[in-house]
Amino acid sequence: MARISCIGSNLESFESLKFLVESGCEIQGLITLPAGRSQNVSDYYDLHPFCESHGIQTIDTVNVNSEETVEAVKSLKPDYLFTLGWSQIFREDFIRCFSQFVVGTHPSKLPYGRGRAPLPWTIIEGLTESAISFFKIDTGVDTGMLIAQREFKIAKDAYVSDLYATVARELSLGFLEIYQQIQAGSEFEFTRQSEEGVTVRGKRTPSDGFIGFDRPAEEVERLIRAVSKPYPGAYCYYKDEKIVFWKVSTDRDQRHSGTLGQVLSRGEDGILVRFADANLWLREPAFEDGSPVDLKFFRLGDKLGYNIQDEIYKLKKSQQ
Repeated sequence: MARISCIGSNLESFESLKFLVESGCEIQGLITLPAGRSQNVSDYYDLHPFCESHGIQTIDTVNVNSEETVEAVKSLKPDYLFTLGWSQIFREDFIRCFSQFVVGTHPSKLPYGRGRAPLPWTIIEGLTESAISFFKIDTGVDTGMLIAQREFKIAKDAYVSDLYATVARELSLGFLEIYQQIQAGSEFEFTRQSEEGVTVRGKRTPSDGFIGFDRPAEEVERLIRAVSKPYPGAYCYYKDEKIVFWKVSTDRDQRHSGTLGQVLSRGEDGILVRFADANLWLREPAFEDGSPVDLKFFRLGDKLGYNIQDEIYKLKKSQQ
């Protein structure tokens, strides 16, 4: 029987690993981050307890390409690696640890959407369908030969958590099929990725969740859905506090008018705010520490954010 290991350190990895084990797959080992070490992985999940309870050996690392990690992986004598969720590029020495090949995954219909932060970008770009791509990993960024692609639809008002759940399901089902194909001894048909239609997405950081009130409402609505939980969230400043808004909805009535960033009304779980071309309900506000904001904190008629010119004026006056 082929010896299969996995690598992952996020919630998606846990869901996929759990599904494989519950489906009867024998997983030899897991390469993961040390317990409690998020390494800027916003959706980090500690997989050690699960592995311990299911007899799966763990190899902890913050750099899969380090000599120490490569030697530890070699000691397992693995045949295949399933990449459940890992952002580092694998170098040749690490890839050669596996006697057969490393199965990479990416939640986009490759060659479209290579690169970083695929799930937030999918919502920001307003896509209505996408895919999980399974491929034979090489030393490039999502450039390996395709093994399979599982397509799926995306609801118009989907949050990144909804997309996350869909991707985790499709990832799990795809890996189960590959596992069964491996154990059955079936040959794989690899397809080289086309050089046409290639797009590469850039890295995203928490500061990219800043809400600009001079932006179109539709753009801001997508941003809030794209960086909601388990990501850091979309935010602005008010009364010298950083406020995160976890939910958003359109203003169907559009009865209120006001200036950019102005609080026009309060509802059950949010406030109505003016943007460049329309109003939006910004819902479920929270302070930076995660505690909820009482909606009475927002005064009707106040503006969210800072007026940069006024702040510069105040700063200069204070220095005179």
